[in-house]
Amino acid sequence: MYKFKRWVDLVLLTVASLLILFLFTGAIWQVFTRFVLQDPSIMTQEVLRFSLIWIALIGATYAFGQNEHLALTFLKDKLKGPVHKGLQWFINLLVIAFALFVLVIGGFKIAAATMAELSPIMGVPMGLIYGILPVCGVIVVYYQIVNMTLRNGIEHQDLPNEGGEHEWI
Repeated sequence: MYKFKRWVDLVLLTVASLLILFLFTGAIWQVFTRFVLQDPSIMTQEVLRFSLIWIALIGATYAFGQNEHLALTFLKDKLKGPVHKGLQWFINLLVIAFALFVLVIGGFKIAAATMAELSPIMGVPMGLIYGILPVCGVIVVYYQIVNMTLRNGIEHQDLPNEGGEHEWI
């Protein structure tokens, strides 16, 4: 399970890195065409906007998988024993429910509903742009299940050294 998680991590990092590189290059191109050539590229702004949406969602998904996402832990940190464990399970189930209902099901519905709607400049179906929502939702559910498993000590045999940064990067 952990090897597959590392593979998913690598895919997310690779896609996000390529999109960031694309975003950087596109922004440079937009500035160059606007100020040097005095003829701004028409589709660059739309492509960059869509790339930024995908980068944000992929990056948030990756951060979630690494347990480095934004979290309010003041209550959880004050509790001990079975109450702490119960609260942790409630939070885990709440995260899975949110990811499942909002990102996966809601994302699939919005992607399907907007497949006929085309972006104004490129003519790409907006459903393809929104398609990142259910994809990231499925990955968040997977990450949450893996994180729950690891937190509960069910599968510690092939874990790398805890606290070590990504040695495969």
